[in-house]
Amino acid sequence: MLRKILIIGASGFIGRHLARALLAEGHAIRCLARDPDKLRNLAAAGCEIVKGDISDSGSVQRAVQSVQAVYISIHTLSPQRSDGRFMDVEKAGLQNVIAACRAAGAPRAIYVTSLGISPDERSEWLRERWHAEQLLLTSGLDATVIRPGYVIGVGGRGFDTIVAQARRRIAVAMGGSKMRTIALDDLIYYLQGVLDDPRAVGHAYDVGNDDVLTPSQLIDATAEILGRPPPLKIRMPLGLLGAFAPLIELAARLPRGAVRGFTDGIRIDGIGDPLPIRKILPRPLLPFRAAVKRALAIT
Repeated sequence: MLRKILIIGASGFIGRHLARALLAEGHAIRCLARDPDKLRNLAAAGCEIVKGDISDSGSVQRAVQSVQAVYISIHTLSPQRSDGRFMDVEKAGLQNVIAACRAAGAPRAIYVTSLGISPDERSEWLRERWHAEQLLLTSGLDATVIRPGYVIGVGGRGFDTIVAQARRRIAVAMGGSKMRTIALDDLIYYLQGVLDDPRAVGHAYDVGNDDVLTPSQLIDATAEILGRPPPLKIRMPLGLLGAFAPLIELAARLPRGAVRGFTDGIRIDGIGDPLPIRKILPRPLLPFRAAVKRALAIT
């Protein structure tokens, strides 16, 4: 069934690829953007661009009018215009989306978060994102949450960082937690697949292939794929980042607590259980090495 769909976060890595994939299926796509100039390519491809911000209830209400489904793919640890803590923007924005969807009669909402989320995590970011998920899952909307881990695709901040480290003789490795990987195309497959599947309503799904790697292993494996020797690793003390957190947040225009949220988050394993969603969307997923080769166009 073709729909009119709103994407919140289309200027981001996942959101812009999702917009193009849904356009290719024939859906009418509307994107909410703080800076519409950043979405000129999507506008040229056929997306309707609405200027606004998830934290502005009025612009969210205007964007939701006449749509049948909403995707939310935003990153709380990115620069934001906010005087509050880093999760305030996302949670307040979700409340705006829920209220707008109820008022406009837009029943379907799909929210992209991340692996490792739990109500009991020591990481404020992962803990508060769980509470954000619950806002949506208990809202009365037909909601689904998709939780990816390390997404393999050029343009993704995590992937591009690992590739850059793999090309160096000396690399910086932060944390030793394990992360489940997923090719960008496979993540988009899941996001598209749950849209019209009633079995997905009311559930949060961990997604990923069977490869679970530490940052150091990601760097070494990527270096090998690039035909390079594994770089010498320097371990970045996470406590040092925490000590300079206020200055980093000020310089990078990050909300308060974002750096601590990041450093706490990368201490947590992002493994999850990818089997439940495979029961309803059973496509075989690309393994890590094949996904990296495809992303970097290596034959």
